[in-house]
Amino acid sequence: MDCLRFPLSASFIKALYLIATNGTPELQNPERLSAVFRDFLNCCLEMDVDRRGSAKELLQHPFLKLAKPLSSLTPLIIAAKEAIKNSSR
Repeated sequence: MDCLRFPLSASFIKALYLIATNGTPELQNPERLSAVFRDFLNCCLEMDVDRRGSAKELLQHPFLKLAKPLSSLTPLIIAAKEAIKNSSR
């Protein structure tokens, strides 16, 4: 069976090692994040695989329910492209 292979950078492997040995890193300035976002991060970064939410469960998290549709990014992308175009003149 063929498997997809992804190149792993040394920093990625180091991060995995540090998380595995030291646990989930603490957030810097967690008070600047909303409670619902902090909860989402905690659910995603749970070290215990049996307690960590599945992808299906995480997609139902209230934080993601707050997200606007992807189509709302279109005007922002257009504006960013225009800004880049205008800055190179």
